[in-house]
Formats: sequence, structure tokens, C-alpha cells
Amino acid sequence: MRIINYILICLLSLSLSAAAQSKKSGNTLLWEISGKGLKKPSYVFGTYHFADKGFIDTMKVLNEKLSGADAVVGELIMDKQVAMKLLPFMTMKGNTIAKLLTPEEYTLVADYFKKFPGYDLKMFNTMKPVVIQTIILQLTAPKTFTATNPAIDEYIQSYGKSNNKKVFGLETAEDQAKVLFGTSIDRQKEMLLKYIRESEKNEKEGKDLYQYYITQDLEKLEKLFSDTSYYTAKEMDAMLKDRNSKWLAQLPTMMKDQSLFIAVGAGHLIGKDGLIKGLQAKGYKVKPVATN
Repeated sequence: MRIINYILICLLSLSLSAAAQSKKSGNTLLWEISGKGLKKPSYVFGTYHFADKGFIDTMKVLNEKLSGADAVVGELIMDKQVAMKLLPFMTMKGNTIAKLLTPEEYTLVADYFKKFPGYDLKMFNTMKPVVIQTIILQLTAPKTFTATNPAIDEYIQSYGKSNNKKVFGLETAEDQAKVLFGTSIDRQKEMLLKYIRESEKNEKEGKDLYQYYITQDLEKLEKLFSDTSYYTAKEMDAMLKDRNSKWLAQLPTMMKDQSLFIAVGAGHLIGKDGLIKGLQAKGYKVKPVATN
């Protein structure tokens, strides 16, 4: 169960790694939603799923908004049940990594894992390639969560539960599984091998991504997301645009009579199809909030 919960946190990161505090106006991860008859303002905060809660501990304003919210909203509710619901979608039936990869490809991936003490490709032999790729993303992340310093998304939901706030998910485990594991095994294999063959470039981009995030530089994050050389346009739409559209259909009703603190991957906030522009298009006033 421990490894499944660990992988669940990692998988949520795909919303951001698919392709943040600058003092410029609008460069903040926290945005206030008001107007259009809302009784109370709600707030949307962009997370980086590998970052730990230490990043937000010193953000006085953010913590005030979280404390004052009636309910917490995440991409999905992170509880004991969700990990087990995702497990069947994460494993291959009648296949293994050892069978899927050629001997040369298997050696390539196995040798890459040797960089990380305590990890061996054999540990993930029945896992789908995308799961293995996501574990690699976490292992190479510049900063990550620990057992005593949880990931931001997990912390925010735990805070809500421990403070008797309602906690909602914008999608189910099954919804997320279709997005994360919906591509063919052959496509997943192709992406895993490409990631490892271009590991030096990808690790640098991972460091850039983290730096843009902690400085809350949404402009640079958006520019990074505009590079679709790794994912196809259809895959990017499935991960971001399509999900944003479904969330935008739910949020008006959820916000109508209560203040929400919405925490989703920062990649969902930005761009012409992001939540900020989507909420504005629906007639809400969405304005940046300095977090310190």
C-alpha cells in the first residue's frame, strides 16, 4: 500500500510536468474568484505535486485563505480508497516490462534505475510504462516530499479534513486513470524510452520547471507548456484542456454558496484554456493575490 500511495502522489504530477514568486503583476499562484452573485470569494491555487508543504508554510496570505475557506477542492480526493481504485489501471495484465521491452531496451531502462540506490526495474515489472516514467520524474525532481513533510496537495486536503472542512474532488479515480493510463502500451513504451534517451535534457527542464514554480513565474511556466514536442496535441488536450472544461462546468455550483480553496496543478491555471481565463469567460472576476 505504501508504494501505491507514493505512486499516486507522483502520478498527479503529470498535470504540471506535461510540457510559480515574480513581482510582476499577475505572477502568483494564488487567485481570487468573485462576482457573478457569489456570496463569498473563492481561491484557486496552483500546486506542483512534487513540492512539499514547506514551500507554502511561510505564505501568510495563502494560509489565511485556506483557513477561512468553507471547503477544500482538489483534482481528486486523496484517501486510502483512491490508491486501490487506481491500482488495476496501473498494472499490465498478461504482460510485463521484461516482455514488453527488447533486451537492449530493458538494459537501457534498468541501467538508468541504477542511478538511484534502493531502486531496481524488477520492482516495477508488472507496472505500465507510464507509471515507471512517473517514478523517474519523482526520483529526478529537484525537490520532493517526505513522510514528515507531505506533498502540497496531500497537505491541503489533510488540513481541510482535520479542520472539519468539506473536501471535494473534481474528478474520480476512474476519470484520472483514463487520462493517465489511457494511451496504448506501445505509446507508453515509446514515451518511456524517449524520456530516458533524452534524460539529460529532461532533467534540466525539470529543474527549470521547479525554479519557475517556486518563483511563481507563470509567464515562463506557460512558455514551457507551449512546447509540445514530447506530447501530441491530443494528449496535451486530454491532460489539461479537456479536464479544465469539465472542472469549469462544476465550479459555479460548488462556489455559489460557499468559499472554496481549490488546489490543482499549476498547469491547469495558465494558457488560453486554463482555469483563470475560463472563469473570467464565465463572468467571474479573477484577480491575482500576492502570497506574502
